[in-house]
Amino acid sequence: MKKSSIVVTLLLVTAVIGGVVLYKRQSLNIPGYTKTPAPSTKPGTSSSPKPSATSTTPSTLSLKVPFTPQAPTGNWDQLHNEACEEASAIMVAAYFSGDTRTKIPAGEVENQLTALTNWEQARFGYSLDTTTAETAEMIRLFYHLKATVVSNYTEKDIKDALNANKLVILPVNGRKIGNPYYRQPGPIYHMLVVRGYTATQLITNDPGTKNGENYRYSFTTLKNAPADWDHATGTIDESKSLMIVVSK
Repeated sequence: MKKSSIVVTLLLVTAVIGGVVLYKRQSLNIPGYTKTPAPSTKPGTSSSPKPSATSTTPSTLSLKVPFTPQAPTGNWDQLHNEACEEASAIMVAAYFSGDTRTKIPAGEVENQLTALTNWEQARFGYSLDTTTAETAEMIRLFYHLKATVVSNYTEKDIKDALNANKLVILPVNGRKIGNPYYRQPGPIYHMLVVRGYTATQLITNDPGTKNGENYRYSFTTLKNAPADWDHATGTIDESKSLMIVVSK
């Protein structure tokens, strides 16, 4: 009796194990059945999905850049008539120094214009007209800021720079951008600061007029008026589409 009981028990156990194995094999062939993989247990890993990184560009932006015209006392002599490069540099330097004033006092501007033109005279041997590259060099060496010249820029390039808390200086043919406040016919070689944008326009601090704070131009207007000074010809080279990107 004992032997027969043991035999029966072994037969039952074998039958149960066989049934479980058969069930698992058959379940793999059931339509719609998918075996769920075991979660990873490696150190530092997670089975949860990672959020995707997204970046959005705001539709409008205006950085708080202090303003000055290049002739802050209204004295449009030869020095001030050609001081757009220096005035643009003064504004970007003020911004990166943490200056939160809306306007830079005329006395401060005049002192800096004198210092900058003296520096240019010592460095280049002239100060009235400096090329885009020379202006960037002045900003780097005098104000100890980063200043990079970018060619063939796009509207996106300008907006990307501004959204990275950088400022843009554009050299243009001032006679082609249609600012009614310029002393006519306007400066043939001019620089201005781009401080922001709207959905349709770029926001500038244009030192060529006392009304230049937050002055707006379309991107197309500025892009279609490229200019860089050419010392060899004594006038502008309109084949170069350049911008200076300034940052700390």
